[in-house]
Amino acid sequence: MKIAQNISWKKLQDKVVAVNLTTGTYYTMNVVASTVWNLLADGLSPQEIALKLSEEYDQSQESILNDVNDQIEYWVKENLLETA
Repeated sequence: MKIAQNISWKKLQDKVVAVNLTTGTYYTMNVVASTVWNLLADGLSPQEIALKLSEEYDQSQESILNDVNDQIEYWVKENLLETA
C-alpha cells in the first residue's frame, strides 16, 4: 500500500491535508486518520498501525485493525492510495 503518485499532501499541525492533483479534490483528515496516513507513509502495515494505535488509545488491536482497514479501503476508493 502506498500513496498514489498524483496525491500531494502535507502535515499541518496534527492533521493531514491531501490533494488529488488529477481531480482537484482535497481531503482534510482528523487526528487519528492523520496518524494512520503518516504511519502508512512511513511504510508500516495495517497490522503494525493497529498495534501502535491500540497501545496509544487503550483499545483492542482487532477493533482498531477493522477501523484502519475501513479507512484504507476508503482511501483506495478515493484513489489516494494504490495497492502495489
